[in-house]
Amino acid sequence: MKMNQNIKLKKIYDKTFKKKNRVRETDEFKEVLKIDQWTGKTILDVGCGTGKLAYMIAKKGGKVKGIDYSTTAIETALSKYSHPNLSYEKVDVSKKISGKYDVIISIGTLEHMDQPYTMLKKFKSHLKPRGKIILTSPNWANPRGFILMTLWALFDAPITLADLHYLTPVDFIKWAEQLELKLNWKTIEHSWGGGDKLIADLKQRLPKVFKDMKMNVKQQKIDLFLKWINQRVVPITQLSEEGGAIGIYVLSKRK
Repeated sequence: MKMNQNIKLKKIYDKTFKKKNRVRETDEFKEVLKIDQWTGKTILDVGCGTGKLAYMIAKKGGKVKGIDYSTTAIETALSKYSHPNLSYEKVDVSKKISGKYDVIISIGTLEHMDQPYTMLKKFKSHLKPRGKIILTSPNWANPRGFILMTLWALFDAPITLADLHYLTPVDFIKWAEQLELKLNWKTIEHSWGGGDKLIADLKQRLPKVFKDMKMNVKQQKIDLFLKWINQRVVPITQLSEEGGAIGIYVLSKRK
């Protein structure tokens, strides 16, 4: 994979931020906020987007620097989410990170990076002693992932707009071992991974995917498939703690 592949996605991100300049307090943000006390900590938010999470952490007493390579995102962050404990900078993280931090956060960005393991190594090198890296990423080890990955891997279906990698907890377990970091992880959004949200998502997504693939799949067949998933799969997968659509990973230095 070419090093500059994710740079080509910049136009997509800028367009997205122009359309959606308002970021909701998501379940991801709520879970991340629970991980640390934040007061007095130095935090780098990599891929800060429009700055909502960075702002929330700054309000809790953390000294936060938010960086993003989208000009539109940084402009929005500066106009919407300012705080004495918070600064922003337009940065291409593949080329430049400066300083040492107690916590480095990257929310839903690693899957878009050309070389995620190399980026994690860089993050580690900018941690203070006993520092930690907090990451979130879509988890594909669930019914949603199995269905969409089958379409992608076997039929070249366009299942996402900007993902370069389709990660599962297995990737993070391996990377933590290689980096000699302690890993704690969990998943959230279980309904999206294998519940009611999954059914609603696939009901809208599958017809579009098949259209893009130029496959004539009747709506009746899609409905029958989703009915089977809903009746035979959802009741079981809802019981799995590891099957959520979003993984939250905390990689900590031991010293």
